[in-house]
Parts: sequence; C-alpha cells; structure tokens
Amino acid sequence: MSTPTRPRRHRRAVRQLLLGLVPVLVVGLVAVCVLAARLPGARAPLAAATASAPATVSADGGPPDGRGLTVTFRDAEGRDRTGKLVLRRPADVPSGAALTVRYDPDEDPAEDPADDHGPVVVHADGDAASGSVADLVFGLVALLVVLAGVTALTAGRLLGRPRLRRRPAGSVRATHVVSRQGLVVRSWLELATPAGLRWLPVHWAPELERLAPDSGITVHGNTGRDRLVLPVVGGTEVWPAGRLRDRAPRGDLRQVGVDPAAPDIGMARQARADGVLPFLAPVLGLLWAYVGEGGTGSFLVATALAAAVLFWLPQLLGSDPRST
Repeated sequence: MSTPTRPRRHRRAVRQLLLGLVPVLVVGLVAVCVLAARLPGARAPLAAATASAPATVSADGGPPDGRGLTVTFRDAEGRDRTGKLVLRRPADVPSGAALTVRYDPDEDPAEDPADDHGPVVVHADGDAASGSVADLVFGLVALLVVLAGVTALTAGRLLGRPRLRRRPAGSVRATHVVSRQGLVVRSWLELATPAGLRWLPVHWAPELERLAPDSGITVHGNTGRDRLVLPVVGGTEVWPAGRLRDRAPRGDLRQVGVDPAAPDIGMARQARADGVLPFLAPVLGLLWAYVGEGGTGSFLVATALAAAVLFWLPQLLGSDPRST
C-alpha cells in the first residue's frame, strides 16, 4: 500500500507575512533608537534641577512664542533670584501668582550690572521641559506596544497555522471568490459544508486560481465546529487569513475565473499591489502630531510607522495580489 502524498506547505504565505513584518520592525526599531537617544538630553536639565523654592510670577507672555514666565524666588543661600520658566503653551498667568520652581543650584547666573544674581532657568510641573520628556517616554512606550503587537500577531500566525494540519481531514466542496472592501482585496474559499455555506479568508496561492468552482477539496478541521480550518487545494496547504464565517464577506464579492496555468506571483508584485494603503500614512501622521502637539519630528516618526503598519495589515489579512 502506497503512503498518501503529504501536501506541500504554503511557503508563499510565510513570505507574505514576513514581507509585512520586516518594514514594521525596521522602522519601529530605528524610531525607538532615535527617541531613546534624545531622552537623556531632554532629561538632563530636569535632573540637574535638584533645588526647589517657592516663587512669585512677575511677568508672563515672554519669549519663546509668548510661553515664557519671569519669576522671582529666594535661593537656598538667601539670595533673591530671577528665574525664567517656559510653559508648554501660552497662558495668561496673573502677576503675583505663587508656584514652586526647581532650579540647578550649581548654575552660574548670568552677569547683570543691575543684579549680581541674574536670571536662571527654572522648571515646574507641566512646563515645556517636562512635557518634552513625557512626550518622548510616551512615544517610546507607544512604539514598543506597536512593535510587540505586530510581532505577536505575525508570530502567532507563523507558528499557529502549521498546527492545523494535525486536525482530522475531511472533504468539502469549494469555490474561490474575491471580496473588495475599500482598498483591501482578499481571497476567500466559499465552502459547501453539511452545516451550510461557510466563507474562509485565505492567503493567496496560485492553486486557488486553478480551482474550478464547486470542486472537492480536503480540509483539516471540523467546518461545523472549528473557527480555524486548513484547506488543501491542488496538493498545497492554503493558510487561513482569518476565522471561518457563516456570513458572506462584506463589500463587492465575485467569483474568480479559472486559470489552469496560473503562475506563482513574487513578493515584488505583492508589495506593489499593497503599496497603495501606506499613502494614507501622512494623514495619520498629521493627526498624531496635532493631538500630541508635536513638531516635525513627531510627524515624521508617526508617518513612517503608520506607513509600515498600513503595509503590514494587508499581508496579515491575506491580500490578493492579482485583483488589487
């Protein structure tokens, strides 16, 4: 008795998932290094401000951009000093308002003919320096969360899909269909099961193009009970790109014409097909910079990361390179 031929593994799905993951890792790690390098310099003035004193506001609306406050305080040596405090944004602070400031006791005051002890840089909770540090820390945390999430989802698919081949195999009838929703085009298998029609999103493979409508295929898993099953089409495993559904996919759904000689498609064409969605990244970058009140650097980092994530997402969803 001959041993049944083992189905070929879906190596194209692996390449597609890695195609989406690598840009996110590269952009994210570069951004993390840039923010991490800036953090010590941003924290240095705050770390040096080890002395504190009660202060009184004497003037507001100073430079830069109307965010400067002039305050007076008495230092630890009993000397009356003038300090400059920079806020995150302009504010109407009445003269005589009291607040606690921190300053560097070792800072050499500027020479002033009218005052032996000129103005020094002071800090307070919520000022521009504290805000810059908080923004950098938040950016680092956000980047690490995105990197961890993208890596975990991709790794879960790379490690989890091969385990589906251990499930018992059965036969169903299948038809290859494609859905278009916005800029995302996905391949699906429409499965005729004993429990009714089911739709399974799958990573594209040339065997799908060669599949005649309503053809019998092998499926590892129970299509009536399991949320994930592994189809075998034309002797090749076809990785699911999502859960088995009992409702038709949203968007424009159509049946794909059969091409018995359909060739494989390389990752270069896959990248070109999915290169449209990242053009939305500048809009997300502007939104991030506006909400976070960041500057050009914040916009550039957010745009680069958003572009990488928007390119990764279709790879995770199993975008169809022939119909995009």
